[in-house]
Amino acid sequence: MKTNHDDNTLILYLAGRIDANNAADIEAEISEALAKNPGDVPVFDAGELEYISSAGLRVLLKFRKQFGKNLDVLNASGEVYSIFEVTGFTELLNVKKRLREISLEGLEAIGGGAYSTVYRLDPETIVKVFDKHNSPLAAVEADRRISREVFLHDIPTAISYDVVKAGEHYGLVYEMIDADTLSAFLRKHPERLEELSLKTARFFRKLHTTEFEPEKFHDPRNRFRMMIQKPFDEGLITPEEKAVAEGVIDRIPYRNTFVHTDFHPKNIMVSGDDLILIDVGGAGLGHPIIDLAISYLHFFALSAESENLGSPIHERIIGLDCKTLITMWDIMMPEYFGTSDKNTLNTYEEVMKTYSSIIILYIAALDKKDIPPEARIRSAMTRLREAADTLKLIDCI
Repeated sequence: MKTNHDDNTLILYLAGRIDANNAADIEAEISEALAKNPGDVPVFDAGELEYISSAGLRVLLKFRKQFGKNLDVLNASGEVYSIFEVTGFTELLNVKKRLREISLEGLEAIGGGAYSTVYRLDPETIVKVFDKHNSPLAAVEADRRISREVFLHDIPTAISYDVVKAGEHYGLVYEMIDADTLSAFLRKHPERLEELSLKTARFFRKLHTTEFEPEKFHDPRNRFRMMIQKPFDEGLITPEEKAVAEGVIDRIPYRNTFVHTDFHPKNIMVSGDDLILIDVGGAGLGHPIIDLAISYLHFFALSAESENLGSPIHERIIGLDCKTLITMWDIMMPEYFGTSDKNTLNTYEEVMKTYSSIIILYIAALDKKDIPPEARIRSAMTRLREAADTLKLIDCI
């Protein structure tokens, strides 16, 4: 039997027919392979399996009982999957159908982000293809599940109806919608900046007042903790400074309301009079300050920094010039918070600045070109050390 070892997982390739004539031999081969790889969890690849009888299913059931968990059976053909389904084994094992294979050759790339590229698959559909190093199949399927949950809670978003493979990459297929990103739309229609900034602010507020069951999404405070780990691993902050930053994160109260974690004009589509949220795979449940701090950087702080440096990098990432992004933010905040009182808005901005400092530490560890990381680190740590009074204001948001 062909096998492959991968990070405490032993992949066993099932092939041909497994029935009463060879089930005992297959069981012995699996046991021998596992004995040679103690501690590994078996995963069964059924890509070349043509048929499996009840005798073969009992073999898999024995190993399920041995490991005390539902084991994965991957790449089952439609016919083989039907056997698992009819016998009820899709309830006992994690059986996955073989994914449809597509070719990206000749396809037009129409968008994308840090970990994915979007291609026009045909006139009716697009495919979002994920970076293979950062998006294993489980992450892609989680992206699909989260999109469905978001849609069912009355937040407009794109729904995927198929998972595919493109070479070594996984992808999600979506219906092609007649829409532009908010960035692209505003480049074509700058006269609608105020109108759409107000609409974006109301949309942002809707996200932060939509409640979900806590187990449906991850806790985005953990993403902030990961951001602190990166500069620590790079030797840019000390253990004491890491503890200071983690203390600031620990002050964020939990809420079971939606947090996108990357809300900006390139992740919003304009379709007629509607705004549609995309790229929701990293969404979680938590306090709005997490989103506000990230968006504060996207719209305002990094835009101002990029403009002062004469650098077009931030503009390329978001798709709008820095002046437009800053103007949008200034229009959005009074609408989002429901007040035009400058003292109140300044108070909210202080809280956002404090929490955006955590992200600045992460950026410093990633990008050392435009500004020396030490300059960003010192500025961010100064704000985090002096944050005691600011943190008392978080419940105002």
